[in-house]
Amino acid sequence: MKNSLFKSLLVAVMMLVAVATPGYAQFQNFENKAHTPEAQPFADLSQKIWDCMAQKDATTLKDIFHPNAMFVHMGGYWGTEQELTTIGQGFIFYKQTDVYGVDVKKINEDNWAVYSTIVLTAELGGRDVITPFFVTQTFTRENGKWLLTSFVFTTRTGGPGADRANH
Repeated sequence: MKNSLFKSLLVAVMMLVAVATPGYAQFQNFENKAHTPEAQPFADLSQKIWDCMAQKDATTLKDIFHPNAMFVHMGGYWGTEQELTTIGQGFIFYKQTDVYGVDVKKINEDNWAVYSTIVLTAELGGRDVITPFFVTQTFTRENGKWLLTSFVFTTRTGGPGADRANH
């Protein structure tokens, strides 16, 4: 009993030290990272997706989204066809995306990830919902073409624009 209590206290102290350590908060660096020439096309592709979503352009998105891609939202997750229907028919109207930071990471020759800090204004059920997110988009090269394979929204509580949230 004493041993497990000691371990629990030790873990709690380590977590408090980690939170208080300046390096721990690096994930909150909302600045745009400088993109290498190799990474820039993925930052551009990410922006193109935001623009197409705002325009409800499901046709262009269908050419970017992998047929087996998954989309993780606050209310659930689903595949490409449902996402395209959601966008094209305006079930979720991605009206405006304010992008505060983009970080592009190479995973390997055929896989890249784009991490973004955004505030999304979307129309849901006839009302505007403003939500700050961290967004992860992953891209895979298939038959010489880059396709989005995963799109994940993670709600955030701090950082730029978080004070505008009304979700």
